[in-house]
Amino acid sequence: MMRRIKSIADIERARRRNNIIMGVGMIFLLLASTAGFAIMNADSEEESVVEELGFEFVRDGGMWKLILDESVFGFQYLPSEVEDVDVNVSVEFGDYSGKALYFVNPNEGVGEVLNNLGGYILRYQESCLQQDSRESVVGGRWSDDLGNLTNNSDVFCDENLPIKDCDSNLIIFDIGNETRVYGDNNCVFIEGDFLKGVDAFLYDILDI
Repeated sequence: MMRRIKSIADIERARRRNNIIMGVGMIFLLLASTAGFAIMNADSEEESVVEELGFEFVRDGGMWKLILDESVFGFQYLPSEVEDVDVNVSVEFGDYSGKALYFVNPNEGVGEVLNNLGGYILRYQESCLQQDSRESVVGGRWSDDLGNLTNNSDVFCDENLPIKDCDSNLIIFDIGNETRVYGDNNCVFIEGDFLKGVDAFLYDILDI
C-alpha cells in the first residue's frame, strides 16, 4: 500500500501541533516545579523561625539572628540551648559602649563577642590579666612585682601585650570541665565550652 504523500501544508500543521503540545507541557512542568519550590521554601522558612522568651530568632547563615532595638545580633545557640550555663556577672550591655575591650587567651569565642559588640566598643585588643595588685603575667609566666616567678607556670602570656586589671573591660577565656560565666568587677571569666559560654553571657547582658 502506498503512503500518502504529505503536502507542505500538512507538514507545517503537524509541526505547529507538536510545538503547541511541547509548549503546553513545558509550561505545566514549570508551574508545577514553581509551586513545589514555593511550598518547600515556605516549610523551610517556617522551620527556621523560632520564638523563645518572647523573642523571634531566624536561622540565617548558620546563625540564629535576632533584631533587638533595630540592631541585629547573631548567636550560635538559642537561649534554650544555653539555659544550663551558670552566668553570674555584674556588667551590663551599656558598660561596653565606647570603651576598649580586652581579651585574655583569645579563641573562637572572640569572634562571637565581636559580631555582637564590635559596633559598640571603642576598640579591642589581646592583653594579659594582672593578678591582683602583686602579680601579673610577664614573659609567659606569672611574676610578682620583684620579678619572682610564682607557681602559676601553666599560664602563658606574651610579654609584649598590655597588662590590664579588672578596672578595664576584660573577657578572660579559661579551660574548665564545666561551662560557666562569672565576673569580678569588669572582668568576665568564661570557662568550658567557649561558644556556649559567650552566647549565655550575651543573652544575660542583653536581658534575654
